[in-house]
Amino acid sequence: MKRSLLTLALFGASLSLTAAPVSIPVGESLTYGDTGNHQSLSAYTNNPAVGATSLGMTSWNFGMGAPISSVGIGYEVGPVDSMAQKVDDLSSRLNGFDSATSGIDEVNAIKTEFDDFLIEAGNNGYLGLNVGMQVPFLPIVWSSAETLGGSLVFDSNLGVQAKLAILDSPIEYNPLDSENPLQTNTAAYIKLGAVSETSLGYSRPIFESGGGQLYAGLRAKYYMVGLTKTLVGIAQMDNAEAAINNKVKDVQDNFQPETGVGVDLGLMWVSTGYRLGATFKNVNSPSFNYDTVGEGCATKTGVEQDSCYIAKSYANEIDTKEKYVMDAQVTVEGAFYNSSRNLVVNFSADTSPVHDLVANDVQWVSASAAYATSSWIIPGVRVGYRKNLAGSQLSAATVGFTLLKLLHLDAAYGLETIDVDGTPQPRMAQVNLGLDLLF
Repeated sequence: MKRSLLTLALFGASLSLTAAPVSIPVGESLTYGDTGNHQSLSAYTNNPAVGATSLGMTSWNFGMGAPISSVGIGYEVGPVDSMAQKVDDLSSRLNGFDSATSGIDEVNAIKTEFDDFLIEAGNNGYLGLNVGMQVPFLPIVWSSAETLGGSLVFDSNLGVQAKLAILDSPIEYNPLDSENPLQTNTAAYIKLGAVSETSLGYSRPIFESGGGQLYAGLRAKYYMVGLTKTLVGIAQMDNAEAAINNKVKDVQDNFQPETGVGVDLGLMWVSTGYRLGATFKNVNSPSFNYDTVGEGCATKTGVEQDSCYIAKSYANEIDTKEKYVMDAQVTVEGAFYNSSRNLVVNFSADTSPVHDLVANDVQWVSASAAYATSSWIIPGVRVGYRKNLAGSQLSAATVGFTLLKLLHLDAAYGLETIDVDGTPQPRMAQVNLGLDLLF
C-alpha cells in the first residue's frame, strides 16, 4: 500500500527529464542564500547586477558550468504524523470491508479511527517534491571591462515541483451498496509544475564615489511552463499507480508548454568590507494556466473519468480553471567580508510572499557564514540558516563544502519534525551537487 502513495509523491520526478526550472535554490545558493556574490558561479544567476562586480577586482573574468553543472532534489511534508501510513491503512480498510461479516460496530470503529485524521489531513497534510538542474556547461559568465564594459551571464535551468494534498470528506456507510458499502469522497489532490528557464543578463557599473561603486543589471528570461493536476480517490489508492502512470504518459506524449517572458532588475552597492543589493524579480508578472479539471467527465473513461467526477464534486474547494502568476517580488541582500573576500557573512530576505508553481506561499530569509577557498587543496566551508516566513513557515540548517575549487555539495536539514512510525523525521530536506569552473 505504501507504494501507491509514494508513487503520488514522486509524480513530478518522472517528468523532470522531459519537461522539467529551478524551483529550489541552485548550487551553493542553498547555503549562501539568494545573494549575488562572486565566490560562487551559481550566485551569478541571482542578482542580475552581480556579474560586473567582479570587475572591481579584475579587468577580466570567465566562468562556466561543467557537464553536471548543478543538480538538486528536496522534499517537504505537512505537520501530520505518519500520514502516508494512515492513508494506506484507510484505503485497505475501505477495500476490505465486507457488510456480510462486519456490522455497524465495525463501521463506527473505522469512523472513530479515521474521521478526525481525515480532517487533520485535509487541513494540514501534504507531500511535496522539488527537482532542479542547470543545463550542462551553464551558466556562462563573461566579464570584461575593455570589451563589454560590464558582464554577460547566460543560463538555462530545468526543474519540477509536485505536491500531493488531501481533500477530506467523512466516512459514510451505505448498506444498499453491496460492492462498496463503506465510502468516502476523500481524495488525493496532485499538482505538478514543470518549467524551463533560459536567461541572458547584462550588468555594468553606473556610479562611483569615494566610498564605493554602484552596479546595475538587467536580465530577460524565456519560460516554457507546463502545469497539470489530477485527483485520485482514497478508496482507489490501489489504482493510483496506474492512474499516475497514465497521466505521466499523457503529459509526455502531448506536452505543449506555454511560453512567456520575465524581466529581472538588479542593483548592488559594493564598498570596502561590505556590499548591499536588491533584486526585482519578474517585474512584468508573467502568468500561465493549469489544465482544466472537472469538465467533460462523460467523455472520459476509467480512472480519468473517476478523477474528473471527483474534481467536479470539489469545484467549490479547488480552482478548476487555475492560473499561476509569477508575482513580482523584491529580494534584499547584504554581506560583510575581509580584504581578500574569502571570509564572508551573507544575508538575504524576500520582502513579500509569492506563490510557487504548486500554490505554496514562499518568502525566504537566509543567513550564512563562509570561507570561500582560493586553494585547490584547502576546501571551502559554509554554514547557514534559512526560513520560509510565509506558508509552511519551515526552517532549516544548511551546510556546504567546496573541493578542488570546482566540486560543490550543499544540504539543508529541516528543524521542524513529524513522527513517522515512531521516529522523528525532518519536515523538509534538500541536497545539491554542483561542478563548475570559475577563472
